[in-house]
Amino acid sequence: MKRNESEVTLLGRMANLALSCLSREEAVAVAGRFLPQLFPRWTGVLYLRQGGHDFYDPAVSWGEERPWKAFEGRECWALRRRRIYTVGGDREQPPCPHTDFDPARFTSFCIPMTAREDVLGLLHLLIPAEKEAREGPERNVGMPSMADRRLAALAADVLALLLVNLKLRKEMEDLSARDSQTGCYSRRHWEDALARELKAVQRSERPFAVILMDVDHFGQFTEAYGHGASALVLRDLGAFLRENLRDVDMASRYGADEFALLLPDTTLETARRRAENLRELMKDLSLRDGRAHMRRVTLSMGVAAYPGHGETMGDLMEAAKAALKTAKETGRDRVCTAAD
Repeated sequence: MKRNESEVTLLGRMANLALSCLSREEAVAVAGRFLPQLFPRWTGVLYLRQGGHDFYDPAVSWGEERPWKAFEGRECWALRRRRIYTVGGDREQPPCPHTDFDPARFTSFCIPMTAREDVLGLLHLLIPAEKEAREGPERNVGMPSMADRRLAALAADVLALLLVNLKLRKEMEDLSARDSQTGCYSRRHWEDALARELKAVQRSERPFAVILMDVDHFGQFTEAYGHGASALVLRDLGAFLRENLRDVDMASRYGADEFALLLPDTTLETARRRAENLRELMKDLSLRDGRAHMRRVTLSMGVAAYPGHGETMGDLMEAAKAALKTAKETGRDRVCTAAD
């Protein structure tokens, strides 16, 4: 009875903290605090899915030191079947390809973390065989009991709800922070993100870059083809940027026909190459069905990087604006860096 009460209390505390998490990092910290308390005699690891990819990274582990590695979803029977998968003891089933354990020493216990059709992660537990744990208390040794299975499933459910809550929170924030015409972030939201990035890199000394871009002769385009055509250009340009940036990058509608990009962990030279690539890819956009209006669109871009071109938001943006001005004054449809 005391064991059950203790576990219910721990689960309740974990769930309570989970609902207050604002980021994935906080979620990992909560899991790292409570999972070892819920399963103190077991070895375990929590895997989290990488964005929209069917790839899982170890986020939290405890117990026996083991070389936990990332893996694809197809390497786990539990993820394939969307149900708990047990190997060892009286379960003579093939082990998951992602596991590496001695069935004589452990029973492997994989619990998928799902929400409707979405798979969010995996809780993988290794339960010591009775002969391995005979010196210790009887709790949590040998084959998992029904109570053990329920506890592990409940813990996985709580963590899945936590991740769903974070995902929904981010989606709601994104909706309120995005420009309705282009789908890119608003200028204010982008500048807030730039301020946070500046604080972060001052501690870690990581590089990052900003790109300021402008649609060439946009006013003349509007006069010639009308506001409806120019609205289509902005819509398609916003979609183009979102499709061709990394998940960690941020695109913003910075002005009427001006866009700004924030590229974390990116040097000046890398940012310049990526800007050139975007400029060239832009020409291919007009070849797609229904995109003929993009044939007349070219981009001028200015690139600046931290810390070489400034250590404040004002200095970095002035450097990027100066580079953009140089690009427009030297012929347009080109990329210039602040160094130029």
